[in-house]
Amino acid sequence: MASLSVILLVIPEKLFFTTQSLSPNDYPSGIFGDQASGGSSTVKWLNKDKSHWLCELNDTSANPYCSWQLTVVGKDGKGIDMSNFSTITLYGKSTGVADYFRVYLRNRNPEYYVFNDTSTTKYNVIELPTSSLSEGIKIKLADFKVADWWLSANKIALEHSHPEFNDVIYIELQNATFHREGKQEFQLDRIELEGAIFSQELLYKIIVLTWISCILALLIFRVFTLNKNLKENIAYQQELVSINKLLNLENQKFEDLAKTDMLTGLLNRLGIRDILYEGLTSWKRNKKPFSFVLLDIDHFKSLNDTYGHDVGDKVLKTLAKLLTENVRSSDYLARWGGEEFILVCPNTNLSEAQQLAELLRSKIEQMKLTETGPITASFGVATMATASLDSLFKSSDKALYQAKEQGRNKVVIHR
Repeated sequence: MASLSVILLVIPEKLFFTTQSLSPNDYPSGIFGDQASGGSSTVKWLNKDKSHWLCELNDTSANPYCSWQLTVVGKDGKGIDMSNFSTITLYGKSTGVADYFRVYLRNRNPEYYVFNDTSTTKYNVIELPTSSLSEGIKIKLADFKVADWWLSANKIALEHSHPEFNDVIYIELQNATFHREGKQEFQLDRIELEGAIFSQELLYKIIVLTWISCILALLIFRVFTLNKNLKENIAYQQELVSINKLLNLENQKFEDLAKTDMLTGLLNRLGIRDILYEGLTSWKRNKKPFSFVLLDIDHFKSLNDTYGHDVGDKVLKTLAKLLTENVRSSDYLARWGGEEFILVCPNTNLSEAQQLAELLRSKIEQMKLTETGPITASFGVATMATASLDSLFKSSDKALYQAKEQGRNKVVIHR
């Protein structure tokens, strides 16, 4: 931004100007005298290719005149839009009895222009000395005014009585009001339009406003970023505290605990902690579904009492292996404690989690154990409905309790 500002400040002012050159030979032109208004002034070409003509004024009418008219309408039917230009410069020469001449920039606007009635084009006019033409006479468009006679003749409303240059279709040169009888030669070589793309003052304002905008934008961005980071850090700390409380790990040193259950090789409560946090965050940010499946081996205490803890441990390891082989790669399985397991299912809705639980229930029911015979498990399934892991756990635990109440070896979902 600093480099761009310096470049803009040292660029020569003339580079901010745009120009357009008009050659009379590029457009159709015509000459005419005042016969239509009862006069007897005559005009003739001396060299049409050079836009050189002769006017002989005869003082037989109230306002004798001769005119040269250039029709500057393009192939698209539109005139020249001079509204973005500030000056028009005429190059040519004039000799003879006339000391002044008029320049008309005749504009077209649907508010007052009548189709095919050229007299309804607005006559923006200025009078200039003929002596200046040979040196090139530069005229400010702001110095043009609208001819009074045209305003009166066309009954123009006040709001349209000011000069307009957005659709100029005729550029006309005519001898001025103060005249003498005699001859006057005119020759027009070229016309140049010039206007500023934007002024130096506007450039400075743009630079200052851009700097102010950039500074404000940077400040707002920094405040927003810091505020966002602060909220995320606070939320992260709060979620960790919540999860630690849920997992009864508040007063334990995380760095000294293993994340893997030594008996089954599955994740333990600490191992599943980050996965729980990620699932909660995805649900809060993007409402991605997040489901729990709690499962508990039916009558495990009786099994332990009957066959011993060694057999009970073998059942737990065998079950862990079976579950691992049948869950999806996107799921996370952990031993919750004792004979209870938890299956965390990110991006999984309640129906999908229920189907998975039914599959696992069936697999466990079909599992062959020579030491104990068939075993079964009960399942509680829930999906996140509020931004609370505690609520999700309680929902799945409640569903698991209902499964046991209904006779075990069932999958119950919490809606």
